Amino acid sequence: MWRFIVLRGLPLAFLYLYKSPGKTAGGLNMIVKITREEVIDKYPSFPLREWNEKEEEYSEHFPKTYASYILTLLSKSYRGQIKLLGTELTTLTKDFGFDKLIFLGDIDTAWLRREHDFKPAKEALQYLINNKVGKRFNGALQVDITVLPTFIVQLSWLVRTNAVLPYVYFIDPEQSFIGTICQYGNLHFSTMNEATDIRFKNTISKTKFEFMTESICYNKFSKSGSTKGRQIAL
Repeated sequence: MWRFIVLRGLPLAFLYLYKSPGKTAGGLNMIVKITREEVIDKYPSFPLREWNEKEEEYSEHFPKTYASYILTLLSKSYRGQIKLLGTELTTLTKDFGFDKLIFLGDIDTAWLRREHDFKPAKEALQYLINNKVGKRFNGALQVDITVLPTFIVQLSWLVRTNAVLPYVYFIDPEQSFIGTICQYGNLHFSTMNEATDIRFKNTISKTKFEFMTESICYNKFSKSGSTKGRQIAL
């Protein structure tokens, strides 16, 4: 939503527009909340975990996939990497012909379950609050492609600092691929069928993504291997 703001005592030329978070000039929400029940019913391919009291561990549901990849980017810093990640994932999504992605945590836990005092994490949590994500909301966020680069940057900080408890996965509207971002800023991407896999391999060349040869991600921006601001999950 656009709001007109007039600064008192200044000429009319200083009238300016303020754009509310997550909205276009037409007032359309660019980040739409979907209840957990609705999104699981509509997109059954989402990976899920459920706590098993008897076994005292999580039971996992992960859909059958065709192929899986780990994609990384060349950058000198984590900030630079996740900024590039946002733009390149947007490019990839566009080339697939989609104008949005849907994000959901794999366990039944609210997005804002944890507080955090690390500045980038606090800013990322505030970003969700600004986009009307309440403290109890545990559903999905449907993110329009126009705000996807910014959303990916904020999500990446939440994941890196462990400010969000679930593993957050995204899926396209046709359930042709599944992805998630790890704490190291790499993209873990799975295709659901052969046709999507072929298209993915043709499309990836239009981006700056590179296939990782290692099967395990690591912190390439830290000599000690530690991650600044990361909390231990409780």
